[in-house]
This record gives sequence, C-alpha cells and structure tokens, in this order.
Amino acid sequence: MPPTDSNQSGWFSTKRIETIFLVILLLTSFLSAFCAYQANRWNGVQSAKYQEASTLRTESVRAFNDANTRLIIDLNVFLTWADAVNRNDSDRARAVASRFTPEFKPAFAAWIARDPGGLQGTTPNGTPFSLPEYHLSARDLGTRLEENATAAFTEAQHASDIGTSYILTTLICAIVLFLCGVGEEWANPRLRIVILGTAIVFFGIAAAMLAMLPKIIF
Repeated sequence: MPPTDSNQSGWFSTKRIETIFLVILLLTSFLSAFCAYQANRWNGVQSAKYQEASTLRTESVRAFNDANTRLIIDLNVFLTWADAVNRNDSDRARAVASRFTPEFKPAFAAWIARDPGGLQGTTPNGTPFSLPEYHLSARDLGTRLEENATAAFTEAQHASDIGTSYILTTLICAIVLFLCGVGEEWANPRLRIVILGTAIVFFGIAAAMLAMLPKIIF
C-alpha cells in the first residue's frame, strides 16, 4: 500500500510542501503588489511624458508659424527694395534697406558682397534667403522644440512598454497564487508536487522579469 500524505518524510513531506507553498504564496503576494505599484508609477510617467510631448509640439508649431511670418515680412521688404533698385530709385532703396530686420541684414550684406561692382539697377544672382547667413531664431527654436517633443514621446513609449511588462509580471504572479491555492487543497501528493514545481517555475520567471525591469522607488 503506497504511503499516505500523513506518513511521507523527507523533501516530499506534507508539512514541508505546505511550508514551501506558504513561502511562495507570501513572496508572490509581495511581488505582485510591488509590480502593480510599479505599473501604476510607470503609467504616470507615460501620461506625463505624453503631455509634455504634446505641449512641446504645440509650442514647436507656434515657433515655426512665427518663423514663417518673419520670412514673409523679410521677403516683402526685400521685394520692395528690389523694385526700387530696378527703377534706379536709390533714395527709396536705401530707405527700404534701413527697414530690414536684424536677422535679414547679415544675409543681405553677404548677398550684395557677391557682386560689389555690379551695374546700377542690377542685383546679384540668387537671393539672400538661400544663403547660410539668413538665420531665423524662431525656426531654430521650433526645431529644438520638435526634437524635444520627439524625445519626450519616445520616453513615453518606453515608459508604456515598462508598465506593460509590469502588468505581465503581475499576471504571472496571479498564476502562481492560483497554483498555490489549488496545490494546498489537493489530496494527491504527487499532483501537489507537480503543482508546486510549476508554481516555482512561474515564480522564478516573475522574479527574473522583476529583476530586469527598471524601478521607480520614490
């Protein structure tokens, strides 16, 4: 007659198995709660970063619109100057040139320097707008804000991936808790050992995932 649960000894004794189940149950409960806490914290990081990315992108669009407005102003004033030059109206051309914006003046000077001995009523080839000296600070600001928005969005996606991993770890912990609950109630000793082994495997997977994931402690 095979031994019963009450008279087993060694590593497979009823008391030892129940003790192991209890230890795994306690550790898994703590691990599950910690994973749920981490998932909530990383979801908070995700929301904050998505909000930051949205704000930065809005500011970037505003900066680019400002740059386009300044470009249109510079273009209109430049066309007025070019019209005065074509009409040989030097006084009007000088008056218009005095109204150039500080950001346009360096490009205009570099453009004029290309043909310093040009004929009256003519202009150098091309336009000042194609020269590297034409530099709009609003456009640079828009580019920086766009880059920061992209970086914040990437961080939000990374936080989302981490939060999802913590949720997956919590689900694995739920499997371990279920196995511990079933295993403690099962009468067949061999089946209890199989359930215990399975619970230990899943607990090891959950613990390994937790060890590899970044954590927010405070």
